[in-house]
Formats: sequence, structure tokens, C-alpha cells
Amino acid sequence: MSTDPDARFKTVLQVLSILCLIGLMAMIFHKGFADLSMLWKQHSGGDFWAALGRYLLRNLAG
Repeated sequence: MSTDPDARFKTVLQVLSILCLIGLMAMIFHKGFADLSMLWKQHSGGDFWAALGRYLLRNLAG
């Protein structure tokens, strides 16, 4: 490992940014799973796919 302080600082920042990205992706997947579970509980059978389509179209803007 390099003894250069700048190189160590950059490495630490890279590790922190990777950890932040992992956390962000985990939150996004958790939100998606929770939303799908909620839809699944509210709409059963073939109605689920129609409800999922409506949900996706309604939330395109955010």
C-alpha cells in the first residue's frame, strides 16, 4: 500500500462512496419489494397485473 496521504484519502473516499451506493441500492430494492407486497395483498390473481400497471404509470414522475 502506498504511503502517499492523497492516495490513502482517495481510497477511503472510494470505499465510502461504494458503501453509500450499496445503501442506496438496498433502500431502492426494499421500497420496491414493500410496494409489490402491498399491491399483492390488496389485489389477488389477474387483478394484480392491472394494479401493477396502474401503479407504475401513476408513479412515472417520481
